[in-house]
Amino acid sequence: MSADTRLKLGVALLILGLIMPAGTIAVAATNWPDSVKTIVGSILVLGFEIMLIPAVALMGKENYERIRDKAKGLLKTLKPAGNVSSTRYKVGLYMLVCPTLYAWIASYAPSWLPQDYVLRVWVNIGLDLITLASLFVLGGDFWDKVRALFLHNARVVVPS
Repeated sequence: MSADTRLKLGVALLILGLIMPAGTIAVAATNWPDSVKTIVGSILVLGFEIMLIPAVALMGKENYERIRDKAKGLLKTLKPAGNVSSTRYKVGLYMLVCPTLYAWIASYAPSWLPQDYVLRVWVNIGLDLITLASLFVLGGDFWDKVRALFLHNARVVVPS
């Protein structure tokens, strides 16, 4: 097999691994027994990790590292702005706190969630996406604040 073909097959396996977790929604909507749904869903959720090993073996270490470095470079361009306006910061905080509070309260009052399982999954996915988007709306300075929570020697400097 040529190196070009191996690279293409490896990339196809990586893409398949990235798409596999989305299949859990389809599995949840089936009439299969719960044990089968659990096993198939678990395999699909771990799809990227499962496909990573044969993909790297096919494409080779050098090609994998090249793809990984390009992906990291792309993710660095998505880095949020460091200094954001007061309004943007407040909107980001609402986007972060409201879904979190809703999820916390709904765990004690499940009647707030839709009865239909599939609709409930979509509501939860929507809330998760809002929470994730809030981290970008809040900006890079917020990320530094979160990072400081995990640093023992970090100190708060409150502007006067």
